[in-house]
Amino acid sequence: MRNLSYFKVGLFVIAGSVIAIIGVLVLGVGSVFQKNTVIETYIDESVQGLDVGSAVKFRGVPIGKVEKISLTSAEYVTRKRYVLVRVGVAPTMLQFPLAESHQAGFKQEVERGLRLRLAAQGLTGVAYIEADYADPQRNPPLEIDWQPSYPYVPSTRSRITQLSESVERILRSLEHVDIGRLVDSMEKSLGTVTKVFENMKFDNLSGEAVALLSEIRDTNRQLKELVGGNELKAAINDAAAAAKGARAIIGGAEKPLKQLFAELPQASESLARVVKRLDAMSGDLPETSAQLRQTLRRLNRILTSQQQEIQSTMENIRSITQNVKDLTEDSKRFPSQAIFGAPPPPSGAVSK
Repeated sequence: MRNLSYFKVGLFVIAGSVIAIIGVLVLGVGSVFQKNTVIETYIDESVQGLDVGSAVKFRGVPIGKVEKISLTSAEYVTRKRYVLVRVGVAPTMLQFPLAESHQAGFKQEVERGLRLRLAAQGLTGVAYIEADYADPQRNPPLEIDWQPSYPYVPSTRSRITQLSESVERILRSLEHVDIGRLVDSMEKSLGTVTKVFENMKFDNLSGEAVALLSEIRDTNRQLKELVGGNELKAAINDAAAAAKGARAIIGGAEKPLKQLFAELPQASESLARVVKRLDAMSGDLPETSAQLRQTLRRLNRILTSQQQEIQSTMENIRSITQNVKDLTEDSKRFPSQAIFGAPPPPSGAVSK
């Protein structure tokens, strides 16, 4: 009975081990048998915190692991002391080939700005390799005097190194600043500003401002009194009454003037006919009436010469009538202009 229990336990252990081995093979067969492509880079800074097996990420996505960390002088014949880092990258993770048979495409990506750099993972000091694209003009490859054994991806400085170099440049710039002279200049400036404020008479300025406001109030009050006063209203009423009277006068004189203008041509024609008849009658008179005939001719010449002047006088009367009409319309539309006149011309002064 006890042997049967041992048999069941052993059978259970064996079955569990087989299932575990099959699961590992099924789930990890891709990563176990997958062959990574090795690429290398050279870093001209400390790689503290980076170890073999550290992750390699492309914009935060794991694509491989660090396989070797060494110095370039240990791998190649050179006097440059760069840190050599070789990483294994899964070829299916990137959209461009990494094999040696596709060097043209790989070099094209490097020319576009593909770079590797050291990145810190949190505050623990652990580092990893980050792959990303950067400006190739601002991140040129390091100078090398050997032929890389694996596809070469240039590196760029890490964020921490760039920050420390920027701070160092700022500190070096501050070393050349004459702090004592700067402080003296600031003190002199503050002293000058203090003297200016002390010399300014704020009491006088405030008094002048109050006086100016008082004058503005008085002017505003006088304008209100002038606009709302009875004198202005009476003047406007008088102007309206005058305009009405002038309109009535013009209306009364318009009809006789029109009638006079209409009858003037007829009168001149009648006068011309009378003159002609007088001329005819004077031909039949005896010689003793020669003086009368001469007098009539003179009268005819005078009337003929004055006809243009009569017409000019009529035109003047028409112009006067039109001017009176315009004056009446302007007084009706702009009574204040008829009383106070047109506004003064601009002075031309520029306000500052």
